[in-house]
Amino acid sequence: MKPSVLAFSFKDCALKERLSERLCSVYGRWLGGFRTRELRDGAARLGFEVEALGGGRALLASKTLVSPVAFNKYGVDLAALDVTALRALETAAAAGRALLFDELGPLALLSPGFSARAVELLFSGRPCVVFFRRGARQFEEAFLKKDDTVIIELAAENWAEAVAAAQAFLDKAVAAMENPE
Repeated sequence: MKPSVLAFSFKDCALKERLSERLCSVYGRWLGGFRTRELRDGAARLGFEVEALGGGRALLASKTLVSPVAFNKYGVDLAALDVTALRALETAAAAGRALLFDELGPLALLSPGFSARAVELLFSGRPCVVFFRRGARQFEEAFLKKDDTVIIELAAENWAEAVAAAQAFLDKAVAAMENPE
C-alpha cells in the first residue's frame, strides 16, 4: 500500500516554514489546505496566524487576543480553524487536490469541529502532507497506527532527505491527479 499521508515531526519552526513554503511554491497548483505562521517581533513570538492556500488569513492566537478560549499565554480564535483552515481543506478536497495541514498541534485540538473533520480527511485516502510538533504524542501515536502513513523527523541534518521525500510523495500524488485510473 502506498502512503497517503506524509507527516513531518518538527522542533524547529523555521525549518517547518521553509519546507512548507517550498512545497507551496513548487506544488501550489495541486496543493490546498492551510499554513500556520508564527507572528514575531524580533525574537519575541506574539502569536500565530492561519493562512488558507488560495487566499485568506486569520489570527489564530495572540497574547493580545481576548477570548474565552486560551492556550498557555495566548487567546485563541477558534473561527480561524473552523472557518479559514477548515474551509481551505474542504475546498481543496472538493477540487481533488492534495491536502496540506501546516500544522496540527494543541491549538487544533481546541476545536472539536475542526479536529473531527481533520481526522476524517486524514483517513480519506487523499494525499496529505502534515506537520506536527515533535513531542505531540497524540498525533505521533495516531499516525503510527495508520499503515499508510510515513513519519519523517524534520531537522537540519536531514533537510535534503526530507525535501526529497516530500517531492517524491507529491510527484506521485500529482501524477495520480493528472492521470486518474
